[in-house]
Amino acid sequence: MNIKRILFWAIFIIILVLIIWGLIVAMNKNPADGGSAKGTPMPIVATEHVRGPENAPVTIIEYADYQCPACAAYYPTVERLVSEASTTVRFVARHFPLAQHRNAVGAAQAAEAAGKQGKYWDMAGLLYDNQTAWEKLTVAQATDVFKGYAERLKLDMVAYDADVKSPDIKAKIEADRADGIKIGVNSTPSFFINGKSIINPAGYEAFKKLVDEAALGDSK
Repeated sequence: MNIKRILFWAIFIIILVLIIWGLIVAMNKNPADGGSAKGTPMPIVATEHVRGPENAPVTIIEYADYQCPACAAYYPTVERLVSEASTTVRFVARHFPLAQHRNAVGAAQAAEAAGKQGKYWDMAGLLYDNQTAWEKLTVAQATDVFKGYAERLKLDMVAYDADVKSPDIKAKIEADRADGIKIGVNSTPSFFINGKSIINPAGYEAFKKLVDEAALGDSK
């Protein structure tokens, strides 16, 4: 009887351990690992922020969060790519503010409001270059900082103040984020080259190689 009882409890414990292990694996599984599991971004529309010729052989779409340190780290690399491959690359910026970054949405709203006056990319540069100056501020403090950037860009501040709170801008940001979620984006920055998700390259040369391969039609 004692042996049977020991065997019963031993089997019970083994099964329990296997169930717990399976739950842990399931909870930690990343649906976007490897990039290839992601879907295709929504088509580019006229209201988006795009740099580069429409007929460029390579289109890069970035889902980014202005408060994300990695996005700020990639910003100079992206700028260099767009500048040096001005006839090869079309770059599209999309929003993916992460929930843990309290000032990410406000920064995206500031960029969109500046975009209403043709200064989207200028505001984007200020936000990334000065990220450490506002990332830990309260929402109200960061809002004031963003307003200061708008003044530095000599924007019409009456229009900026109205636009930054507008439902249209909030809807644009949420639409970008919803599309990102739909195709499996769960971290920033997330890059797509010609509609295909890539693993973030380690530096400019690695990124340029992916662009060159895509331009030649060799992207896999």
